[in-house]
Amino acid sequence: QVFNYWEPTHYLQYGYGMQTWEYSPIYAIRSWAYIRLHAIVGNVFSSLFNHDKIKVFYAIRVIFAVICSICEMLFYLSAVKNLGPRVGRYLIFTMLISAGMWNASAAYLPSTFAMYTTMIAFFYALNPVSTTSGRRIYLTIFWVGLGSLLAWPFSAAAGIPAAIEELVLRTAALRNRFERIKRLIIGFIVSTCMILIPLVIVDYYYYKKITVVPLNIVIYNVFGGKDRGPDIYGTEPWNFYVINGFLNFNFLFIMALISIPGLILTSVIDPGRISSKSTAGPIYAYLYLIFRLLPFYLWLFIFIIQPHKEERFLFVAYPLICLNSAVAIFLIRGWFDRLMSFRQMHITVSKISIKSTAIIIFCGAISLARVSALYVHYSAPMTIFKHFYYEEIPSQIAARQLQVDLINNPINLCIGKEWYRFPSHYFLPDGVRLRFLKSDFNGQLPKYFMEKTYIDFDNKTKFSTEREGTWLVQEGFNDRNLEEMDRYFNVTQCDYIIDLELNYTRSALDNNNEQKYITQTDQWSEVICKPFLDAENSNRITRALYLPPIVWQKLKRFISYLPLRLTDSETIKTLGNLKWGDYCLLRRKDETEMISIKV
Repeated sequence: QVFNYWEPTHYLQYGYGMQTWEYSPIYAIRSWAYIRLHAIVGNVFSSLFNHDKIKVFYAIRVIFAVICSICEMLFYLSAVKNLGPRVGRYLIFTMLISAGMWNASAAYLPSTFAMYTTMIAFFYALNPVSTTSGRRIYLTIFWVGLGSLLAWPFSAAAGIPAAIEELVLRTAALRNRFERIKRLIIGFIVSTCMILIPLVIVDYYYYKKITVVPLNIVIYNVFGGKDRGPDIYGTEPWNFYVINGFLNFNFLFIMALISIPGLILTSVIDPGRISSKSTAGPIYAYLYLIFRLLPFYLWLFIFIIQPHKEERFLFVAYPLICLNSAVAIFLIRGWFDRLMSFRQMHITVSKISIKSTAIIIFCGAISLARVSALYVHYSAPMTIFKHFYYEEIPSQIAARQLQVDLINNPINLCIGKEWYRFPSHYFLPDGVRLRFLKSDFNGQLPKYFMEKTYIDFDNKTKFSTEREGTWLVQEGFNDRNLEEMDRYFNVTQCDYIIDLELNYTRSALDNNNEQKYITQTDQWSEVICKPFLDAENSNRITRALYLPPIVWQKLKRFISYLPLRLTDSETIKTLGNLKWGDYCLLRRKDETEMISIKV
């Protein structure tokens, strides 16, 4: 999300930033309309916060969180209305406690925006199909279309079950079916025109050519041809999303998977459990619910069979996971009721509620441990860059009376193998340039947008408000992820380096591409270092969930008493073990310091 979204937004706001090949007018597979919306918000906050870019960064993310909260509220209200208050309560709590929703809600990604629009679409889609009004399907199509055309085309898959439901349910008369088909066609055409025409106009303004970005995305990803398309960026096994789903939702993900099988079981052992005022009989009530649970399964199937997998591809399905798991908890509660009645046990409703609440609390505790692990184990880069922004650069400029100019005399911050953890130029003070050092990574790195400058009345060089870098074609971009050598900077010209030192051996340690800058004390001085988890050499369970060390010790001791072969596994033996590295900001030593070292 940094180089594809934060950096173009920074460019629109401040006149400089990193460009990826997707924004080259030759390829044009990223929409400037989507970026422009965020840049407008960023400009408002930039004025409010006196151009403090880190505050602008977090303010934009707060807006994301607020929008997500509103969408969740609408999703919840529709669930209460159409699926019952109990399912609605389970839904809102599962969304509140899941690590996945926490992670996705404030991410600057098209899949997150599509997640928002999917929740709004389901605000309408959860309603029963109407035999007289097309409002439900029109608004569902519009919101699904907004997410797919403005943000991510593949998110349209979430709306397929609603379209099928519109055609097959409550269509006793042939004429009524033709009316439904007409609704779908009209809804599709009107929504596409309402969304796509403004989108093309905005993109034309920035690319200076007529282009349909959603179509470009589909063509590249589906029909890209040999050595192109998403697979060149890596592939994952089929179970990637299953593992990821459990990591972000733990047992709620399992409940989501069993929601339709559980519904079928409920139809056999307790058919009266599901009822609906809008249906003619029990069979229709179950069919209505199945159509509301299907989108998650469809989404999971579509993306499991794709070789290239990323966690963000599942974001659209995150609210659907919560919906399916909420229904599953409701069904499990019904099974418990049924079991008690068979055994003639008198259990009060409040005691049953305690058990269902306990499930949610247990899953919430695991999610809290997951969120805490992400912060404790991996927050070092953000801490380092904040120190660089607020402490290091201001103090150095004041102490040395430096004359820093981003255009003519910048400070060079260099990054090698840690390029992908760069949090964006919002974390770099004015006057600092990001530079890439050669590392073992041999793919295509971004480069600065073309910048337009002018000389003001004080004879100072400033950035023009015209962003011609959006339409001017730069050399050195390709759509096959081939390495471009013009991206790399000479380390002798670096003023600062960000580096990570992990305490494990590699076959080519300290080679020419990935030097251990932290150990080169004759050239670099340590400004600040923070611990960063060495995930490869840490226990898999402990790195995924954060618990205080004493808790891990007691848990390990408890497991050791269990008569299970599981206790012999390496994972259990090393439970609680974490290995750490140092994530550091290094400053080049000046001539005086180097002389004193030699003496």
